Amino acid sequence: MAFQIENGVGNGYRAKVDSTFRLHTDAVSRSEREQAVLLGNCFNISTGPITLTSANASAVFYMCYEGEVPFVIEEILVILGGTTGGAGDALIEILKNPSTGTIVSNAVEVNTNTNRDFSSSNVLSGSFYKGTEADTITNGDIFAKTTRNSFGTVIAFDGAPIVLRKGNSIAIRYTPPASNTSQSCTVAMTALEEETEV
Repeated sequence: MAFQIENGVGNGYRAKVDSTFRLHTDAVSRSEREQAVLLGNCFNISTGPITLTSANASAVFYMCYEGEVPFVIEEILVILGGTTGGAGDALIEILKNPSTGTIVSNAVEVNTNTNRDFSSSNVLSGSFYKGTEADTITNGDIFAKTTRNSFGTVIAFDGAPIVLRKGNSIAIRYTPPASNTSQSCTVAMTALEEETEV
């Protein structure tokens, strides 16, 4: 006895199999990001501009995720303004699972933490902080780092997604070039909560 695949909403349509035994379908493909946006699970996070007035290291971004599903960071952008007085290399570091420092204890919320679906009321669960001059992050492991000596630019960490699960954290620390007295630094990211089974 042959099995038939029928429409599940009651109008009796059946799936077609052609003479070469191929099942005929018409599908729509979406990227992970497009699907997350349509479900209200994609977010923009940004510190806004932070002015750094020395050449010392400052913690400029920290987040600890507390959601129940994987949190996928698709890109991290570090947007640097020109330096006043600075010369040489600046250092950008991403730290894995930090938990202590004045950026955490001062707990200043980021400027932007918003859903990319303008009609969605979904919000992220966790802590999302921006730093200031001389804020510290005192533990965690170095996950990635890079140097730059050209400013007024955007540095993108987007080679592959980063996944945070409940209780995981991430921080960005920035060290301006030597002799810097003023430089703007903004950290921004696009991320999504992954609701599908993997």
